[in-house]
Amino acid sequence: MEFIGAKTLETNRLELKVPTMKEQYDLWQILKQENINKWYMPTPERFHGDREAFQKSLNDWEKQEKYYQMKIDMLNENSNMFTWSIFIKDGPVIGQITVQPQSYSPNCPEIRDIGWFIAPDYQGKGYAYEAAEAILKYMFYEVEIEEIKTSAAEINKSSWNLMEKLGFERLGEDVSTYKDENGEFLPSFTYILTRDKYLNKRKR
Repeated sequence: MEFIGAKTLETNRLELKVPTMKEQYDLWQILKQENINKWYMPTPERFHGDREAFQKSLNDWEKQEKYYQMKIDMLNENSNMFTWSIFIKDGPVIGQITVQPQSYSPNCPEIRDIGWFIAPDYQGKGYAYEAAEAILKYMFYEVEIEEIKTSAAEINKSSWNLMEKLGFERLGEDVSTYKDENGEFLPSFTYILTRDKYLNKRKR
């Protein structure tokens, strides 16, 4: 695995850019919507599972701006982190996509997760698939990872449908980090995509 960090990638309709503070306010406006953040980020433990308190904190830009700046600083300092802001070509930022290493050790070729969010007005248009396919190509060809393991809540059908469309193989079921209205952890599907399978798929 080559820890070379993110770089700008282009697709037919999108530019995937290394994040800067310029677009973070707009991304925050998307992510603070509960129908977006409930799938992209489970309630952190510091809120003790209290999503209402979490949402209240998330809605406060003065607090969140410090977190976003810290995230940008970390991305600039750490080539082991892979995050992109998703832009329409010659247009607005519409979301974010991230892949996370299992560990930051050079001897660990695995990626443990891939996640994304897209603004509601741009969902259902194939942008998430287009962005994810570009990221997979970059991660398998240039970063030379061996596999990606990830998961999606069982009731989040759009997410795991997209994983299967991208070629991920379903391994089984597990308990997700997401909770229902009663505070119970939701079941999830687990997935894997190996480098060999990805490269063989593209040869066809």
